[in-house]
Amino acid sequence: MGLRAVFAAAMPGMFTAAGEDAVFTPATGAPIDCKIFIDFNVDLQPAGMNSQVWQQGTTIEASLSTETGIGIGREPDRGETFTYDGVVYTVQAILANDGLTVKMVVT
Repeated sequence: MGLRAVFAAAMPGMFTAAGEDAVFTPATGAPIDCKIFIDFNVDLQPAGMNSQVWQQGTTIEASLSTETGIGIGREPDRGETFTYDGVVYTVQAILANDGLTVKMVVT
């Protein structure tokens, strides 16, 4: 069993144990209850260039697992939303997608 398989097996448990309850609302279809990790005041480098200019933003990491109550099943599109703690966060850009989780910048 390789490292990727180990992470894939552990990922649902990590999101269940430590993730925050949220709702993913796709552009079409029903909202999906899920678990997320959310980080505030993250330093974000502008895309497409090397620069000294940085901005701070919020990121959300979601599981791509299709297990009920854990993941969202696919990479979100720009403009789709997550609702966490009564606040709606809109997906602006994808930072990373390793096939197990997707991390995105939200506003």
